[in-house]
Amino acid sequence: MRSGLLSLGRQRVIRTNEHLTRQGDREMGVFLLKSAVSGSAVCAKVTRVAQNGSEALIGVRVAGDVIGEGAALRQDLIRSATVTACTDLLVQVIERRQFLAYLDRNPEAWHALCALITDRLDWANRRRADFAAYDVKVRLVRVLLELAETHGVPGPLGVDLGVAVSQEELGRLIGAKPDAVGVALKALKAKGLVTARYRGVRIRDLESLRRTADDD
Repeated sequence: MRSGLLSLGRQRVIRTNEHLTRQGDREMGVFLLKSAVSGSAVCAKVTRVAQNGSEALIGVRVAGDVIGEGAALRQDLIRSATVTACTDLLVQVIERRQFLAYLDRNPEAWHALCALITDRLDWANRRRADFAAYDVKVRLVRVLLELAETHGVPGPLGVDLGVAVSQEELGRLIGAKPDAVGVALKALKAKGLVTARYRGVRIRDLESLRRTADDD
């Protein structure tokens, strides 16, 4: 699906902290994340503001990901979330009609899109289940493991998450206050499982971290 979408639309640079989409907008274009302009890891954050004003981080998008497909498929509905660039990004901007026409011409692309949407739904369901079943430390461990397995970059000092995410944003992913995330990270660092980096976490012992998720 990705190679076919690259032939559609136009290329655009999205600068750090610029919005690709805004919650509440009615614009129906689709974005394909291609690469980072600066050479750093490709990353965009998906956030949603509830009626009480609280903001939740509901996903992270990286190179190769499609953004905005929901609004394109659901005509007359507004954007359900805001997507913000974490770094300068190179994206392919595709009009809704081009996107839908491409899907109609390519059944295999429909299948790939359905698999993508299902994966994102599974992620959201796991976060809700974790919130009901585990304390903050285990919820944090489980989301760190998922980020590492999906986006992680192995290195001599451990596995970097591969995405820039702050302590506050980790809290938004797992439904916890920053102070509680800080306490959980401190406990994991004391065990030698992780180290903190600027806007990120490095996993030093992946197997032991997995056991922590299973044992606690």
